[in-house]
Amino acid sequence: MLPEPHDFNAMQTPGWKRARGACPSLATPMETGDGWLSRLPPLIAPLEADEVITLCEAAERFGNGLIEVTRRGNLQLRGLAEGGHRGLSDYLMRRLSRHWLESATPAVSIDALMDVDEAIDAPTRALARRLRGQILTGAPSGLAPKCAVVIDAGGWAGLAGLSGDVYVRLDGDRGGWIGVAGDHGSATWLGWMVASKLASAVLGILSEIDALGAMARGQHLLVHVSIYTLCDLLGCRPGAPPPRSGVYQGPDAGARRQRDVLDLVWPFGQLPALKLLRFTREAQRCGALGFAAAPGRHWRLTCREHADIDAIIRAAREAGLIAADDDPRLSIVACTGAPGCASAFMATHDTARALSERWSQWFDDSVRLHLSGCAKGCASLDVCTFTLVGMAHGIGLVFQGNPRGVPRLIAGDAAGLTAAFEHLVHTLGHEGHAPALDASTLADIGEARIVALLRAGSGCDGDVSGADAEAAPG
Repeated sequence: MLPEPHDFNAMQTPGWKRARGACPSLATPMETGDGWLSRLPPLIAPLEADEVITLCEAAERFGNGLIEVTRRGNLQLRGLAEGGHRGLSDYLMRRLSRHWLESATPAVSIDALMDVDEAIDAPTRALARRLRGQILTGAPSGLAPKCAVVIDAGGWAGLAGLSGDVYVRLDGDRGGWIGVAGDHGSATWLGWMVASKLASAVLGILSEIDALGAMARGQHLLVHVSIYTLCDLLGCRPGAPPPRSGVYQGPDAGARRQRDVLDLVWPFGQLPALKLLRFTREAQRCGALGFAAAPGRHWRLTCREHADIDAIIRAAREAGLIAADDDPRLSIVACTGAPGCASAFMATHDTARALSERWSQWFDDSVRLHLSGCAKGCASLDVCTFTLVGMAHGIGLVFQGNPRGVPRLIAGDAAGLTAAFEHLVHTLGHEGHAPALDASTLADIGEARIVALLRAGSGCDGDVSGADAEAAPG
């Protein structure tokens, strides 16, 4: 046991910060503004077309017909009636029996497309699956709901951008590197372990996190325990794996040419079940074999040889899916927003669609926009150029920050945002800053000037200081 455990249950934080720790499942749904939300666990294999259709039918039968892919690549259904999750769970357990749908903590993610990735050999795939099973059966029961383990077997897609409380980067079937609190690029790496000791090492770290309290996560372990103490615990020498490549924000256009895989993205992570059902049937007719959700709200299709990829792409676009890496919607992050979330003060998806129509004309791809219905920042806490936060009395801007910053009021409601950005770009254009503007130019112009121009464009009156514009808690 590591020294001086700390009880994170006793630490008092604002309610809106604590709320983000909720993690729904099929067994324990979460109440939202449009009913209850149930989430499937990370899947370890692609869904067949009939299974996707089953999911669509379940969304219509038990929910409000909306299906989502989360930022971590998990599927969830919205709008369930209170207690409706029991019928949903039974329905999916019977029809998707080949997938492990039992709720478990921690969530353990492996690449669902390992079997079609020629860069990952069979022994490595077997090690990843065996390690996942050992972690699920041996992990402490009191871990935080959002506690997660990532097992990255490598390959062309992989899970390099997916963060975990514990991150394992396999080195073939020989062993792997173990990191804490991050993804492949940000984790604190402890060192390399032989394959036979990986499971016990991961379970040991999870036990130490568990000892810190029910709300503790991997980052808390690093605060209170040195890397060298953890290395002594595991019996390894500090070291990091080689760099990883192949991380894509938008669809990977090269995937379909090289590996019979078509990579799509769900717009803002949400799609009506009927649109997904129609697309799935057409994609199957044109040669699609499997469908896998992936981190970043990707939707990856495995296709038979000589599949009609162009026809599948046309069907994807008709369904509203993102099929091109220059789609302006890829520059916009949006949470569920109103009316789906009871905490939200902004219809984020409607606003995102409206702004995306002009976004690529106004700004280049270095300028990121985040629409957060409230100050919780459920969709992301990454820093964006523009973070728009819904408030009880309007829309606030956190410039070059995230929703946890202090927003400055720029519009009375979301309807004024298009005019606000149009005025900003038009005025700056007359001052010699031609669109599409980049993030560096906006940083040089500065927050005060940008806020003033956005307010003028939206017709917003009142004090621009953060004191009266602080977002209301959810």
